[in-house]
Amino acid sequence: MQPTVCLTFDFDAISVWLGTLGLATPTYVSRGEFAANVATPRILDLLEREGVTSTWYIPGLDVDTYPDVCKRIRDAGHEIGHHGYAHEGPTSLDETAERRVLERGLDALDRVLGVRPAGYRSPAFDLSANSTRLLAEYGFRYDSSMMARDFEMYRCRTGDVITTDGITFGPELDLVEVPVSWTLDDFPFLEFALMPPMVMPASTDVEGLTRRWLSDLDFMAEEVPHGVFTHTFHPQSIGRGSRIKVLERMIHRAKEHGARFSTVTDAVDAWQSRPAGSA
Repeated sequence: MQPTVCLTFDFDAISVWLGTLGLATPTYVSRGEFAANVATPRILDLLEREGVTSTWYIPGLDVDTYPDVCKRIRDAGHEIGHHGYAHEGPTSLDETAERRVLERGLDALDRVLGVRPAGYRSPAFDLSANSTRLLAEYGFRYDSSMMARDFEMYRCRTGDVITTDGITFGPELDLVEVPVSWTLDDFPFLEFALMPPMVMPASTDVEGLTRRWLSDLDFMAEEVPHGVFTHTFHPQSIGRGSRIKVLERMIHRAKEHGARFSTVTDAVDAWQSRPAGSA
């Protein structure tokens, strides 16, 4: 069975620093500029050379700020998904505010790119109690923010009641979950951020990180061949200097396994069309 690999990129140029971390100094803004003006073109060139199609989750603020590079992503045939407006985490929003963010992101993607996204990825991989219900209401086909499985899709639920007195799971929605993992995300391992009194240290063992990622890919190809390997990259992290070679190595290893590179929506289509009772 041919394994499926979905390379995904969270294009959090300036919005991740501003919206999630509250950092708007010139230095942090410049890191967003690097993501948009240097790293993303570098990554797109690599994907074109390798013949790889991918999925990009783009906050509306970054679409509005960097329309030309976002249009290049679209025109190269890559999928574009929703990623908030200013990288706002839904868990800090009430339902009205969460709706507003969804709508602002949808407006930016439509107004600038003419795109109505099928998929959503939450900033910082977290959802509110309202998120999955709202995503289904707004017509999204899938979410890619949760972690109940590693390489296999499943249906999202709504209405879970989670307390120390007991847990009740709510009903499933017609919304597919494409699971992610912090261990397959480059940002926490590769980005340094100084946010007194907190420091986000970057790992210096990039080679060790690469070996772990390759081992995860090997495991899926060998043990879960019907699964989908979803890796999360950020242009400012993976597109800097020699780190672009890490992405290249991941692509080459996937090709050695005979993997099919897919957008997330195409992988969801394949999962939904599988014969009843199949894995």
